[in-house]
Amino acid sequence: MTLVSFIMAVWRPRPDWLRESVASVLAENNCDIELIVVDDGNEPPVSDELSALDDSRLRFVRTSHRGHYAARNAGLKAVTGDYVRFFDGDDVVTPGSTARLLAAAKAAGNETVAYGWTMMCDEQLTPYRLVSGGHEGDVAEGFLLGRFDVYIHGMLCPKSVLDRVGPWNEEKYRLMADRDFVQRVFEQAPACELADVVTLYRRHPTSVTRSSRPADAVQAGLQVLEDYFARHPEQRGTGLYRAAYKNLHVYRARQFYRLGETGASLKQLALAARHDPLAVGAAILAVIGRRIARLARYASH
Repeated sequence: MTLVSFIMAVWRPRPDWLRESVASVLAENNCDIELIVVDDGNEPPVSDELSALDDSRLRFVRTSHRGHYAARNAGLKAVTGDYVRFFDGDDVVTPGSTARLLAAAKAAGNETVAYGWTMMCDEQLTPYRLVSGGHEGDVAEGFLLGRFDVYIHGMLCPKSVLDRVGPWNEEKYRLMADRDFVQRVFEQAPACELADVVTLYRRHPTSVTRSSRPADAVQAGLQVLEDYFARHPEQRGTGLYRAAYKNLHVYRARQFYRLGETGASLKQLALAARHDPLAVGAAILAVIGRRIARLARYASH
C-alpha cells in the first residue's frame, strides 16, 4: 500500500487544537500514513504535549525556531512516503479524505497532484466559506491569474514532484510562501480535483494572514509574480504578464475597499490600469452600475 507522509509544522500551538488536528490525521483509514510533527523550537517540546499518544506512525522532528516554512523544509527531509500532504496543528482532516485524494491522483495518471476543497471555519470549526477549484490538467497559468484558489492543506503531492519543486522559500517570504510553493508545484505537474471537502481550515486572530498588514500582502503577491516571471523570462511583456499584474492589483483594490481604505484601493486600481486600462475601466463602471442599482432598489422601498 502507498505511504502518505503528513508534515505538520508546529509553533506555540493551542494544546486542544493540536490534539484535535493530530487525532484527525491518525484517524485516516484505507491508506498507510506517517505523521511527522516538526517542533519549531517550542518550549516545552511538542512531544511532551502529545506524550499520551502511543502510535508508531507518529514521529517528531525538533528544530531551532526558524519559522513555519523552514519547519516544513525540515519535515520534507524526514519523509519516507511516496506522497506528501502538508497540514497545520490547528486544522482538521475530514475523515477518509487522504485515501480519496490518493485514489484520484492515481486514477488521473503518473505524477498528478490531487487537490480537494477546503472549508473555511471560525475558531469553533463552524463553516462559513467553501474554497473549491474547478480546474484540472495544466493549471499553472490559471492559478497565477487567480482564476481559482487551492490551499496547500488540501493537496496531495507526489514526492517525486516535490523533489523537482525544491524547498519552501523560507528566506524570501514571511507571507504567501504557500502561494509561491503551490505555484511551483503546478508548474511541475498536472492537477486533478476531488470534488469533496478534505480540510477544515480554522481561521483565528493569531494566524499569520489575519495578523499581517494588507500592504505586506501586496508586496508578497508582487514577489510571487516576480519569481514566476524570473523562472519564465520569455513570458515577460506578454498578455499573461499584463493580466497577472492587473488581476493582482484589482484583487488588492477590492480588499482595501472592503477595509475602508479608499486611497489605497484607488492606488491599486491605478497600478492595474497601467497593465490593462480598458479592463480596469470596465470593472469600475460595473461596480458603479451595481451601486446605482442598489440605491435605486432602496429608494423604491
